[in-house]
Amino acid sequence: MVTGPEFEDQVRNIARNLYSHGMGYGSELIDGRERDGVFWNGQVYTVIEATILRKKEKAEEDGKKTHELVNKYRSLGHLAQGILVTLHEPTPDQKNIIKEKKYHKTTKIISFDELRSYLFDSLLYINNREKKRFGSVYDHIDNNYDIPLSDFVEPTISLVEGGSLIDFKDLSAKILGGERFVLVAEYGVGKSMILRHLFHRLVAEVRGKRHFRTPIAINLREHLGQIDPVELLERHARANATSPQNLVAAWNAGYVDLLIDGFDELSTRGWTGDIRRLREYRKTAHSVVRKLIKETPKGSGIIISGRDGYFDSLSELREALGVADPQFSILRVHSFDEEQTTEFLKRKKYNGVIPEWFPTRPLLLTYLEKKGLLSSVEDINYSGDFPRGAAWLSLIEMIAVRESEQLEGVDKDALIIFLGALSIQARHAPDNQISFSPQKMEEIFSHVTGYSVMEDERNLLLRLPGLGVAQDNVVNRSFIDNDFMNVCSSFATLSYTKMPFEDYTKQYGFEYLSSPMSSIGIEALAALFVREKIHCGVIISSLQRALSLGYGQLAFDIFSAAQHLCPLTESLTFSGVSVSEIDLSDNELGNHKILFTDSIINKINLPMAESTNKNISFSNCIIGRIEGRRSDTELELEQFKNCDVGEYDDDDYRVNNQVMGADLPIGMRVLIVTLRKLFLQGGAGRLESALYRGLDQRSKMIVPDIIDILLRHQFIVANSRKGRIIYSTARGKRGEAVEIIQSMGASSSRALKEAATIS
Repeated sequence: MVTGPEFEDQVRNIARNLYSHGMGYGSELIDGRERDGVFWNGQVYTVIEATILRKKEKAEEDGKKTHELVNKYRSLGHLAQGILVTLHEPTPDQKNIIKEKKYHKTTKIISFDELRSYLFDSLLYINNREKKRFGSVYDHIDNNYDIPLSDFVEPTISLVEGGSLIDFKDLSAKILGGERFVLVAEYGVGKSMILRHLFHRLVAEVRGKRHFRTPIAINLREHLGQIDPVELLERHARANATSPQNLVAAWNAGYVDLLIDGFDELSTRGWTGDIRRLREYRKTAHSVVRKLIKETPKGSGIIISGRDGYFDSLSELREALGVADPQFSILRVHSFDEEQTTEFLKRKKYNGVIPEWFPTRPLLLTYLEKKGLLSSVEDINYSGDFPRGAAWLSLIEMIAVRESEQLEGVDKDALIIFLGALSIQARHAPDNQISFSPQKMEEIFSHVTGYSVMEDERNLLLRLPGLGVAQDNVVNRSFIDNDFMNVCSSFATLSYTKMPFEDYTKQYGFEYLSSPMSSIGIEALAALFVREKIHCGVIISSLQRALSLGYGQLAFDIFSAAQHLCPLTESLTFSGVSVSEIDLSDNELGNHKILFTDSIINKINLPMAESTNKNISFSNCIIGRIEGRRSDTELELEQFKNCDVGEYDDDDYRVNNQVMGADLPIGMRVLIVTLRKLFLQGGAGRLESALYRGLDQRSKMIVPDIIDILLRHQFIVANSRKGRIIYSTARGKRGEAVEIIQSMGASSSRALKEAATIS
C-alpha cells in the first residue's frame, strides 16, 4: 500500500521533469502553509497538491489552498496554474467540489496516471507492449507468440556466485526495489518466459498503483548495430506506438525498469577468426548495452538475460555488459526438476512420465508434446555404456521414421543425413543459431540426399521436428534445442569417420565448425561407434585425417568420443578449436599428450599440483576461467604458454576446505563436499576419481560409503564408460542437495543423517 508521503514524492519527481527548468524545486512552506510542490520553468509557476484520499473534503481543502496561491502569483503578474493530483481517478464528488467552488478557473484535478502520461503514457505503452513478442517465446507448432501466461511454471533460479536460491516472487520484489540482475541459462530453458512473466508481474503492480516505474521490455535482437541508447529507446517506442521523446524523458527521470532480453543476440559481425580479438568484438557489439545501463538512473530496476557460456568468463560478461559487482548479481536458470516438469506437463494435459535421460527444458518439452512425440519417449531403451546418447539416437531415428512416411520416396536414412548436414552447418555459428531459409534447406537436402524437393514436400521440410521458426525471420528455420542439434551432428560425424577421404565441402562444411559438440552429442557419437562396430583403427585414422586437413573442431569431436573407446597413444595437437570445459585431473583425459593452440576454452579445472595432468598443455589460447588457482603466478609456465586467462577462481577449493574444517561429523563433511562437486560445480557428470580430489586420506576412505548413500537416495545415477564410472545428478534432487549444502549439517535429510553415522 502506497503511503501519502511516498505518493507525494512520486508526484514531485514527475512534476520536476514537466514543470521546472532545474533542480531545487519541490515542497515549500508559503504563507505558513505546506505546499506539496511549487515549480518554475522560467515562464509559468505550477502549484501541485497530491493526495491518496478519495474524500470530497480533502479535494476541497487542497483545491482551496492551491487556488489561493495561484491567484496570488497571478496578482503579482506571473503566469501560474494549479494541479491537484489524486492516486486513483478523481471521484465525481471531488470533481464537482472543484467546479462548484470555482477552483477550476485556476486548478485542474487529475489522476496520477494522467499526470504521468504528460511525461510518458505508461498504460498506453503497456497495452501495446504486452501484445508483442517477448524474445524467443514462441509456439513453433501453431506459429504464434501468444503463449498463455498460465503455461509458466516457476523454475529454479540460483546465484552463480555462491549457489544460493532465489524464488520468483523475491526476484520480482527486488526489481521493484531497484535491484539489478543478469540472468543466464542454456537455450530453451525459459529466459524469455521469465522476463515476460516478470513484465506482467510488474505491470500488475503499476496498474494497481503500488509501483510507479514502467517496465520496459526490450528484445535486443531488434536493435542490432545500434550504438546510442537514446536511439535504441526511440526505436523501441516507435515499435510500440509510444512517443519516443516521452519514453526517453521517462527513462532519464528514473521512471522505468528495464527488462532486456538476449545479450547473446547482438551480432559480432566483423570477427575474422582472430581469437585474440574476439573479446574486443564482443565488447564492441555490446557498447549500446553498456551505455544504456550506465545512463539509467540509480533506483531503476534492471534485469538483462542471455545464453549461459556466451562470454568466456564472468569477468568478461561483467566488462562487456557494464554490469559491475556488487551492483549486479548474476543468476542462473536451471532446467526443470521432476516436480516442475510434472506440473508443466500437467498444465498441457499430459500425464506421462519423462525418463531420467531426457532433458527438461520447457521449449523442447512443449515442442515434442505438441508434436505427439512425448509418449514415445517413455518407451525408448536407456542402457549400455552410453545410455543417454543411445536413447537420444533412438528418439531422432523414431522421428525420422515417422516423418519419412509423409515424404514419398524419402526414407528415414535420408532424413537423418539431412538433419545431420543441417546441424553441422548450424554449428558454423558460435551460438549454433544459424537461420536457414527454405531455399537453403532445399539446397542442403538435395546435396546430401540426391533427392529433389517436390512442391508438396517443401512445407514438410519446414515442419520437421527439432526445427522451429527462426527469431530473425518467421519464414526461416533454426534448431529449437541444442542437444537435439548435437545428436543430429553425431550422425554426420559418423559419416566422416567411415569415409574420411570423401569431399564433404558442399554437404557439410566441416572446416567451418566453430562450436563444440555438447556432452550429449559426444555420448551419441560414442554410442554410434559402438553400435556400428567402428574399429579403433578407423576412428584414429579419421581423427588424423581431420587434423591434417585443418578440421580442428571435427577432430576434437572425434577425439572426445574416441577417448572412451580407443587406446590413443600418439601426441595430438588441436588448433583453433572451441572447448566448453577441460578437467586436468590425472584420470580425466587419460595419458594422452595433447597440445591446444590458438583455441578458446571456456573453463579449465585445475586440481592440486600433484594431481594435475601435465600431459595437457596450452599455447596462445583464450581461457575464460581457471578454477583452482588464484592468479597466473600459480600456473606452470611450460603448461600455459602465452595464454589469455579471463579470470581465476579458487572459491570451490576454498569453500570445500572450509567445509572439511567445520565442526561436523566427517561423514557429513564429505557428503556436503561431494554434493557441491556434483550439483554446484557444473559439468554434465563427474568421474568417480573427481569425488576423491582434494580430500585427505581419511576422508578418501569413506567416499565409497558416501557414494552408496547418494545412489540409494537417488541423488546420482552411475554410468560406466571404458572401465571408468561417471556419476550424473538426478534432476529431481537438486533442491534437496542445495538445502543440505546450505544448511551445513542442520538439514533433516535422511541422507545427511546417514552420513553422520559414518566415521
